[in-house]
Amino acid sequence: MSNRERWPKEMLPVQIGDASLTLAYCQRPGTGPPVLLLHGMGASRLTFWPWMQRTRVKNSLWALDLPGFGASSLPRRRQTLSDLVAAAWAFAETVAPGRRWIWVGHSMGGMVAGELAIVHREASRGVIFIAAAGLIAPENTFTPTPWVWVNRLGIWWTSTAWVGSRILRGLGVDPARLAPEDRARLRYGWRAAREMARMGAFYEAPRLWERLLATGVPVEAIWGDRDVIFPLEKVRARVGAALAVAVMPGAGHLPMDSDPACFDNLLTQAIERLSREGSD
Repeated sequence: MSNRERWPKEMLPVQIGDASLTLAYCQRPGTGPPVLLLHGMGASRLTFWPWMQRTRVKNSLWALDLPGFGASSLPRRRQTLSDLVAAAWAFAETVAPGRRWIWVGHSMGGMVAGELAIVHREASRGVIFIAAAGLIAPENTFTPTPWVWVNRLGIWWTSTAWVGSRILRGLGVDPARLAPEDRARLRYGWRAAREMARMGAFYEAPRLWERLLATGVPVEAIWGDRDVIFPLEKVRARVGAALAVAVMPGAGHLPMDSDPACFDNLLTQAIERLSREGSD
């Protein structure tokens, strides 16, 4: 059996306006408040699958492939950040309608998590940023070309063992310490990022932090102190002391793969704290 066949995948059809989409996800049932886990650019629902299997939290957990990523369907037109937010909300309201959610987002998924709390404040118990986009502009990233086929070729080439290993080191992950299944998981997310090949410029979320603060929704963060995409010192300079950040020493932009044990503990504790905030 291949890795792809072993990886968990459930499919859910949703209707967003006049668009019909099928969203892929994995889940772990629980009794606590629902948690939606949102991956970053060039990733998939499998970003959080190792943590989901190990964590002690009692919450209901869902990890979603955003449209055009992983195994979710690719919409006909290029998406905006609002489209990703609408898809995540349609998913949440389908699997657990009327509940108050904890939104967890890594990198690009952090932008989606923040916007979910802004747009759906009453349905938001809290937000957990993990090396999140939207607070400062990204650094040291690829610039897509105007040609989708060229971008797809670049995505494939950068996922090869030789190039991919060097990229992983730049993101703070030692490839030699990754299990073969984890390397395959990361490669799958990168190669299945079809929306990334056609998105053009990276998404923008103007004044995301100020708008999120105004909602009063609790926000926590987990960050590696060696993140080269969203450097911690620049994030702190932007948001000040208002954002509680749990720092992972020596971790880069992929803290869940840089130091899984530390990451598992920090994310578990953050979810447990936010789960005690009020009631549904």
